[in-house]
Amino acid sequence: MGDSQQDTMMIDTSVTEKTDPSTLARYLDGEFWQTKDRMREDISGCELFYKSSYGLTLDQTRDLTEERLRYVLQTPLMGEHLKNQMKEKQKGFIAKSIGITELICSADMATGVKLGVVCGLYGGAVTNLGSPEQRHTWYLPVTNLEFTGMFAMTERGHGSNVRGILTEAHYDRSTQDFIIHTPCVDAQKMYIGNAMKGNYASVFAQLTVDGESQGPHCFIVPIRDRHGVMYPGVTAIDMKHKEGLHGVDNGILIFDHVRIPRENLLSKFGGVSADGVYSSPIQNKSRRFNSMLAALTPTRLGLTVQAMAGMKLGLIIAVRYSHSRRQFGPKDEDEVKIIEHQTQHLRLMPHLAATLALVFTTRFAAAMTDEALCVGEDLESNRSLQALVAGLKAYSTWQNIHCLQDCRECTGGMGFMMENRIPALKCDSDVFVTFEGDNVVMLQVVVRELMAQYTRQMGTSLVGGLIKNWTNSVSDSLRTSCLGFNADRVGDMSFLLKALAYRERVLQRSLAARLYAKVEKKREPFFDAWNSCLHHITGLGLAHIHRVTLEQFALAKERCPVEEDRTLLTKFCLLHGTSLVYQERGWYLEHNYLTPSTSRMIRTQLLELCRSVKDEALKVVSDFNFPSCCIQAPIAGIANPRAQWAFYSAPDHTHSASSAAQHHRARTASKL
Repeated sequence: MGDSQQDTMMIDTSVTEKTDPSTLARYLDGEFWQTKDRMREDISGCELFYKSSYGLTLDQTRDLTEERLRYVLQTPLMGEHLKNQMKEKQKGFIAKSIGITELICSADMATGVKLGVVCGLYGGAVTNLGSPEQRHTWYLPVTNLEFTGMFAMTERGHGSNVRGILTEAHYDRSTQDFIIHTPCVDAQKMYIGNAMKGNYASVFAQLTVDGESQGPHCFIVPIRDRHGVMYPGVTAIDMKHKEGLHGVDNGILIFDHVRIPRENLLSKFGGVSADGVYSSPIQNKSRRFNSMLAALTPTRLGLTVQAMAGMKLGLIIAVRYSHSRRQFGPKDEDEVKIIEHQTQHLRLMPHLAATLALVFTTRFAAAMTDEALCVGEDLESNRSLQALVAGLKAYSTWQNIHCLQDCRECTGGMGFMMENRIPALKCDSDVFVTFEGDNVVMLQVVVRELMAQYTRQMGTSLVGGLIKNWTNSVSDSLRTSCLGFNADRVGDMSFLLKALAYRERVLQRSLAARLYAKVEKKREPFFDAWNSCLHHITGLGLAHIHRVTLEQFALAKERCPVEEDRTLLTKFCLLHGTSLVYQERGWYLEHNYLTPSTSRMIRTQLLELCRSVKDEALKVVSDFNFPSCCIQAPIAGIANPRAQWAFYSAPDHTHSASSAAQHHRARTASKL
């Protein structure tokens, strides 16, 4: 029997294997679990997601990704969802979007990323920056599979600094055209996803009308017709091979005086009349530019979800394998599961706790975004939301890198094999730390908002602000003494929340003091002052997101309606908080927040929490509820005819938890 026949048999078997989701699985899915269930069925019923791309050429891999994308776009669920994207004030649209994105990325990261390019970035540009008529013209055809788009913002010379892009857009009054032009090498649009297959691009360029620059604006530029023929003046260069995401066709776009109609300027924030008069509802150029970028905030949340999907998959595979593989053990006894080794569960369990924290924090951010959009709020004015989404992007994508590396190491040589998915997940998600804004830049977005909040809190009186700052510092010092020596409180959620809030507060105040001294007293240029504090700034940005993730996790576990699930989530919430404090214990000791003995108690608590949840982790990864065609890894109990040598039977989480509890009680009793 050939491989293709065996694959088909596997597909038929796995599709029929359905079990009712647990209450925890439903809670983790959230309000729109039915949307996620429909997408699970769509993915599980498609042969394309069971095919391996490891033996394909680059072009074949791209073609497979394109087929998968078109399959997803033509499902009734996506058809309904994309039609809703065309409308304004759609309740729950962002929350539904992140659920759909997570599942598609779990099936194939390249397909998820390409969907994000076509619908999230290109579609987001048209729907958020364009008029209702422009949405109908430039995005409705995408929902009907008539053409696909791409998003052209990044240039060779300007990535995160969008304000400095060099691509030009000059208005020609005589023909009522815009002339899109690449004036130099540094203005070439680079890393553009879907560049070799897409039909239209949303291009950011510096708009000039009658010799006056109006700053960056977004234009719809035709790239190739529906038969793949390039339009005059447009050059697309294939960037070919990358570390990962081989199914995404990244390329370079160069424009040689390409003329486009006046109507191709997305006009929500600015337009040009036929006689060449520029108008905008926002007169201030800087605020106008910020409003354009803020309107794209929802698309950035998608990166957090993509990173989270990679973490979930890696943990499903590593945790299942760790409960199946055995190595070493007491003399004259059976070898033990490798999850029993302290270093194994110490490496994996904090990542699982962080993933759960991201589930609830991302849901919170999506709800905030949906609420803002439903009331017609200008996202530019909602700086706290922008900061939250930027910070989540940085934290989640870095966390993803660390998580997948530990998953790879914890699965040994098996985790190095492509059939077990972890290597591809690592390569595919590595780019997320710089994609859509370098993480260090994202943390600066967070801190600029924190500094603005601090300035508002201090008021205009410098003396009053300094007195208030000193009073709060004394209060923190007194509170520190109590916390540091009251060891009984180390295991309380309140202790962990206060510790993270204290770290953020101290970093915020000290940064404000440093910047004030450099700019106001020493008269340093602001750029130089800010640049000399970047290490401090990134620390504060992460401290803020650490606090928010723990707070949202704590709130979510309290809202959990099922007591058994709430108890389980409480353990992981404590583990997340303990891990965050533990990894910064040096800082806490420097600031006398922890005594050496309390620091040791934090370490002991971390070790014990990791041990106590290692068996329940099987239930948690099961309740992520990913279809078997998304997991695929033989070491995770998914039969794969291409790698029968790698198969390990899937462990039973109910049996594992109960037998582990009995084993622990027996060993404890033997010591008494």
